[in-house]
Amino acid sequence: MSGILASWNNSDTNAWQAMMADLAEVFGRDGQGDWHDAEAGLSLGRIQRFNTPEAALEPPVFAAEACVLVWDGRLDDRDALLAGRSQVTDAQLIIESYRRWGLNCLKHLIGDYSFILWDIPNQQLVAGCDSVGGRSLAYFWNGQSLSISSRVLSLLWHPQVSRRLDDLYLAHTLCDRWAHPPGLTAFAEIKRLRPGWALVLKEGQLTVKPVAQFPHASELQPMRSQAEAQEKFWHLLHLAIKDRRRSYRPICTTLSGGLDSTTVTVGLLQQVPTIDAFSNITTTFKEFDERQPIQAFLSAYPQVNWHPVNGDSAWPFGSSWSSLPLTDDPLIACTMPMNVQLMQQIQQLGFGTVFDGAWGDELFDANFYDLMAARCFSAAVAQLKQQPHWPNFLWNEWVLPHLAAPLRQRWLQYKDIRQKRSLLYPWFKSDYLQQPDYKTAIQQDHEFKLSSGRSQWMAQLNESTAIVGPNQTYKLYQAFCGVESVSPLGDRRLIDFSIGLHPTLQNDVHYNKIFLRCAVQAHMPEKIVWRHKINHFSPLMYAGVALGKENKFFIDILPELSELAAVINHQKIYEWLLKFQEAYRQKKFKKEFPHREISNIFAILVFSNWLNYIRKYGKP
Repeated sequence: MSGILASWNNSDTNAWQAMMADLAEVFGRDGQGDWHDAEAGLSLGRIQRFNTPEAALEPPVFAAEACVLVWDGRLDDRDALLAGRSQVTDAQLIIESYRRWGLNCLKHLIGDYSFILWDIPNQQLVAGCDSVGGRSLAYFWNGQSLSISSRVLSLLWHPQVSRRLDDLYLAHTLCDRWAHPPGLTAFAEIKRLRPGWALVLKEGQLTVKPVAQFPHASELQPMRSQAEAQEKFWHLLHLAIKDRRRSYRPICTTLSGGLDSTTVTVGLLQQVPTIDAFSNITTTFKEFDERQPIQAFLSAYPQVNWHPVNGDSAWPFGSSWSSLPLTDDPLIACTMPMNVQLMQQIQQLGFGTVFDGAWGDELFDANFYDLMAARCFSAAVAQLKQQPHWPNFLWNEWVLPHLAAPLRQRWLQYKDIRQKRSLLYPWFKSDYLQQPDYKTAIQQDHEFKLSSGRSQWMAQLNESTAIVGPNQTYKLYQAFCGVESVSPLGDRRLIDFSIGLHPTLQNDVHYNKIFLRCAVQAHMPEKIVWRHKINHFSPLMYAGVALGKENKFFIDILPELSELAAVINHQKIYEWLLKFQEAYRQKKFKKEFPHREISNIFAILVFSNWLNYIRKYGKP
């Protein structure tokens, strides 16, 4: 990944240099440059990484057609923009598209990208991100000064940006609500540009608005033929893989025992004779070790050069994270240490672009709501018959989302009370229940979990800070390790295709992801095609909480972290941790400690560790 930066009406040159240096610690390895216009009060900068052959032809700051551009990413479906030309860089195509379509260029540009563009004749600054969220931008705006960056933390070097946390973000993260609204960051004064949105600064006025959104199913012609749909799927997957093979660095893939990564690997082998594949394996955490289905796949495809990476010791807090860059969000999955170890191994063996199976669940999971909306009542009834408590299922999946908002909210509050979800854990201070941000987080959590059609559901996931934050953390670590992942199943053309599939092709009474299973069954061992896969990564989290060497330190510093000290009683957490560690050693913890409690402690430990470093980050 490249890191990009813009600053308007900020005359502090030291701050600019500090923000650029902060980006350089993580992003890029191949070039660096900046551009300044004193009259406009504008600076643009880029820390560059070559990810395509054409990228090596671009200067860090690109100027053409009275525009100045810094950008990050990769454009796909270039033939639609090239008009028969060759040796044209993606940067040139972005500027040409902007000149042709204005802000609507976000609707026409396909790929993973973010950009910041200065339109000289119109004295207009424009920033945009692709609609799938392949790249993200953060910004600070106080009505007088604007700064935009690929990295949230770089903006902490701005002289007017404080480290004050966002209270609503805090409530969602600490209280297990995980429905953070779109655009939030951990910091009250810094926001994220949402996927497919544009930011425009003109004559000192800032506008942020949606431009490119996922289509609704009603806007597309539904595809009902299984054979036709499968043929189109493989065609689009071929295009998505071909576009992502346009890499400056050697490619490889990750491989699990599931449908998504194996489908991508099969697609790669239709275009290249051999491929190197990397997998996390473990003998300690057998719940998610997938060597058996992987071996079944390798038997069918011996042209795969397999690299198993043992992750037995790669559990959370097993070693200090101080050697890694500080993340924008305190949202770190328990699988991250394993994934970082995998990235490091990939980089050490000389690979730079990593294919993965991300987006498979979002594209092909079953959706009962869509069946009902399409009036496919026979198929819906068949699904209901498979539910052990079908009235509850029907109520939650169809009736509840259609209730009037006040009635729906009252019902969800009642359900929370019955399930005791409205009660905080004993280590939270009692008055926190009455805080407005906590109550708002509850309401947002209720709405976030309502069933909806595939298009709305995917857009909601794609924009939620609870999803964007961990994704950006993963990409940040990848950039630091010198690798970059690409996700063919997350191609915009495949997303539109999945939304347009008729619900009867996506739903089955026995198997989830039935369309994908049928589409790949001629190419895949049956052990993979019809395998019910459940990822159960919780044992990693349990080990991290019980065995983490620094966990007691993270709790001891809670009183020093004012934002957490106002919410949490650190003594009660400390007592809980001692009891849990003893129960874990005796292998009795599963009966005594609910999963939700362990998960909450894990989130608090991550937050405490992160916040301790944030206190020392940025300007003095």
